[in-house]
Amino acid sequence: MSYNEQETRFYLIDPILRDKGYNDHQWLKLETPAPVEPIGPKGRRRKGSGRTDYLLCVQAGDMPKPLPVAVLEAKKETDDPLKGMQQAKGYADCQRFDVKYVFATNGHRYGEFDFFTNLQDGPFPFPDFPPHIDLTARYAKDTGIDVTLPEAKMLFMADSPAWSQSRYFQDAAIRAAFEKILLCLKNREPARVLLSLATGAGKTVIATNLLWRLNEAGQLPKPALFLCDRDELREQAYTKLKAAFGDNARIVKTERGANTAKNARIHIATYQTLGLDDENDDFASFLSEHYGEDAFSVIIIDECHRSAWGKWSEVLRRNPNAIHIGLTATPRRLYESKKATPEDQEITANNRKYFGDPVYEYTLIQAQEDGYLAACEIVKRKATIDSRIFTKKEILAARPVDVRTGKPITEADLTKDTYTGKDFDDELFIELRTPAMCQDLFKQLCQNGGPEQKVIIFCTREIQADRVAMHMNNLYTRWCKEQGKTTKDHYAFKCMGGKNNGSDMIEPMRGSGERAFIACTVDLLEAGVDIERLNAVVFFRYLQSPIKFYQMVGRGTRIHEETKKYKFWLYDYTDVTQLFGTDFISKPPRPGGDDTGGGGVGRDDGGGDDNGPVVAEIKGQYVSVTPQGRFILSQRDGRDVPIPVDEYRREMIQRVVSEAHNLNEFRQLWIEREKRLQLIDHLLGDNFSPELIREIDQMNDFDLYDFFGHHGYKARALKRPERGEVYITRNQLWFDGMDNKAATVLKGLGRQFAKGGTDALETPALWEVPEIKMVGGLNALRGLGSPVDVMHEAKGRLFAS
Repeated sequence: MSYNEQETRFYLIDPILRDKGYNDHQWLKLETPAPVEPIGPKGRRRKGSGRTDYLLCVQAGDMPKPLPVAVLEAKKETDDPLKGMQQAKGYADCQRFDVKYVFATNGHRYGEFDFFTNLQDGPFPFPDFPPHIDLTARYAKDTGIDVTLPEAKMLFMADSPAWSQSRYFQDAAIRAAFEKILLCLKNREPARVLLSLATGAGKTVIATNLLWRLNEAGQLPKPALFLCDRDELREQAYTKLKAAFGDNARIVKTERGANTAKNARIHIATYQTLGLDDENDDFASFLSEHYGEDAFSVIIIDECHRSAWGKWSEVLRRNPNAIHIGLTATPRRLYESKKATPEDQEITANNRKYFGDPVYEYTLIQAQEDGYLAACEIVKRKATIDSRIFTKKEILAARPVDVRTGKPITEADLTKDTYTGKDFDDELFIELRTPAMCQDLFKQLCQNGGPEQKVIIFCTREIQADRVAMHMNNLYTRWCKEQGKTTKDHYAFKCMGGKNNGSDMIEPMRGSGERAFIACTVDLLEAGVDIERLNAVVFFRYLQSPIKFYQMVGRGTRIHEETKKYKFWLYDYTDVTQLFGTDFISKPPRPGGDDTGGGGVGRDDGGGDDNGPVVAEIKGQYVSVTPQGRFILSQRDGRDVPIPVDEYRREMIQRVVSEAHNLNEFRQLWIEREKRLQLIDHLLGDNFSPELIREIDQMNDFDLYDFFGHHGYKARALKRPERGEVYITRNQLWFDGMDNKAATVLKGLGRQFAKGGTDALETPALWEVPEIKMVGGLNALRGLGSPVDVMHEAKGRLFAS
């Protein structure tokens, strides 16, 4: 009898690896949580376990931690070692784990993929697998890194005890950064590193462990600077860095004329603290007063995609010999500008130009597949009036008024000849547009989990945020009266910067399930605010910047285990989800401007400043909101793409029909448990979730057999109770011709299917059902022949009903 995968590892693979010099510490078992699916109001984890991978490591001397250099895929003894090891998979595994080789073996032979040559080779006899010393030498030769040099110790350092349970991609990001740093040092080039990971992937933990390992390796002779642009980000960084470094991590600020972080190893600052937002003679005042040239060993710039990065460049200029590391979820590239200043050309917000391409990338889709970030379901809606174009003449005929004062608007106040949907609630308010959108959104919330969800609504400007908060509160109050419920405090609120403007509600929104539900904002919650329990992100504003869009979407991506939140809803009223998968390109910041949000130029992406020009409001326009479809966020050709549900369903069904060409073939496949599970695994592996579409199609009362039969083969779909009952009634002659006990068992199959579908027929619990157990269970079928064959026939009759 041949070995399964686990037995193959134990009896055939592990002994040879030990003989080749790999001890038990030099292959690491990595397990991810089960992937998340956007099923139900809050999503769920997929049944079963996540992915299990084994990393093969090399060791240098007695260093604390081995260095992963390869993925080792174990296959069962009878499998072809090259099965499933296509070139694309080999490349993807190398990228995901930041390893250089992928090996696959069945214990007898092995194949490999080489990241450097991009070639696949084998099979070779497994006893000829490269020994540990040879693999170490191969890694050193291929990478150009001598692992015996003192500076290479950083590759073999362990994480901080405070953050020792890092995830595989966090470790991979640090290793990728170190490899580039070592090569830059070897080539005597400035060490510039860019890391790009999805919002919620723990970039601050990465920064903390990266600095910890550098310090442990003796590569932090001077202090390190962690630089960000918001107080919220600074506090988050301080919390994590202090957990690792204790009092050696301090916030930069002035106290009695001195720098409070002076003697610390890790300095945490905003660019405002360093005086980098000062003008004229005061520019960089704190930086120049308290820090000399080349004061830092390492500078880490958080959220380095922001245009304020141009101001940060002063820190970089003063520390040219430091290691510069940029952290971002959205690497930024700029349109070329003929008006760019020499300074812009020298160091701009162009991350790739300054840092080079990201040495490691981890996307939202990858994190969802790994079960680390929440799944996303997109619901697109549209106000009908947004397709209208209003001329200046039409607006004047509608007797416009100033939205703030109510005073009449004159022709001179209208700065454009025409106004389109992208101008609404920004330069032109349509009286009924915002109320209609709020009413539609409230209805969506009620249908998808209830109105008491944590939601961020991104508005065009502060005037609209005020109105959205008002309408959502009114809708909630009416709903509570209708339901006989007591209203909860601060249901909807405006959340803007400044005193008494709602920012104090961020904490209760983050921590309380009993108040502060709907935050109406423009930019304040765009980045740097972690609200794990957030259930929905809503766009009432138009956007042109994919950078800003991804940052806003990122507010909903975190999983919240306490409330079982594995999914967030994205309600799109302005077609912003078209920005998924686009390049992160934006225009250079205006000279003297401060485009800290990473958007376009000027007011292309809205704003919260309501002290500007007169804004017109017109009445008498009919507004309704129409559905534009539901979408599943997936990946195509390496890009994030919202797939329309109809297209998603069609592609999934085509995949099923390609394996079973007609209903009879499908029925035979479905009856065979292994073949059925293999089909489902193929679908899940291609990022198709049958249960998700079954839910969207409101077919949860149907077994997946009937779901596929209906969509793929035009068969009449029966609900589980219907199919169970039809099976019993149509096969009465069959039951009459057998022993009563056997008939009781086989009729029981129909009743159990009615309750739990196909899965209920293939669980050990089936034989513990009282009516089945009392008549002998499986033994009662032996009079009809082999119980396996009898069960196979019964399933055939059940699914033929």
